[in-house]
Amino acid sequence: MVIVEEVGRVRLVLKERVRAKVLLAGFHGVGQVGWIATRYIADKLEARKIGFVLTADMPAFVTVKGGIVAPYELYSVGDFLLFVTNVPMSQRDLSRVPLTIADFALRAGLEEAVLFGGLDRRFVAEGDDAVRIAPTRSYLEKHPESVQGLKVIEESLGIVGPLAVMLAAYEAYDSPACAILPLASPERPDPLAASRAIEVANKLLGLSVDVQELREEAALLEKRVEEIQKKLSEIMREREPPAYHV
Repeated sequence: MVIVEEVGRVRLVLKERVRAKVLLAGFHGVGQVGWIATRYIADKLEARKIGFVLTADMPAFVTVKGGIVAPYELYSVGDFLLFVTNVPMSQRDLSRVPLTIADFALRAGLEEAVLFGGLDRRFVAEGDDAVRIAPTRSYLEKHPESVQGLKVIEESLGIVGPLAVMLAAYEAYDSPACAILPLASPERPDPLAASRAIEVANKLLGLSVDVQELREEAALLEKRVEEIQKKLSEIMREREPPAYHV
């Protein structure tokens, strides 16, 4: 069975009807936290691929892993529908696709959304490692106990990109949604930040996704970055002109 839904220039191609209750989504932003987190959860929960999101402007890039891995995919497991963006969205898709996904999820009867993103650590005080959340008013009213102890993002720290579009849509529809925003490195993928986001998601959703692999990956990545920086420093020193003393 193939179900096709077309909204404007966005087409959803589904292999089955969606019966989930919660949408999980993330995007390539600061530290690529959103993509890392949703992809990792899909893998750990052994979610099955149930559909694709196709647009005329999606990046012309795929990979192969047991079939074609498309730019934008939908996965399902238990009560969860996961929207996974395997590559950064094209400029024209940045607003259109998130709006379509939010609209589709609400029409399909999903009750709420938990979203993942990264917060540039350069914009917070040194030593402040708190994960922020950005909940809609409806989410705060529905889950007052779940968000207790979590820090709501400061008004001065804005949210941009597709994550902002989805939050605006859920607020407009008076529907529960919450973005999880760990501090992340803006220069490179940050699996450690993604692991912190998943830990908060575990609390909000009653999951128990083990993040040990992400933490190990973060340690390896940090080591690679240090090695690269060391090599770059050596190259720069070699290029410096010799110092002459008179």
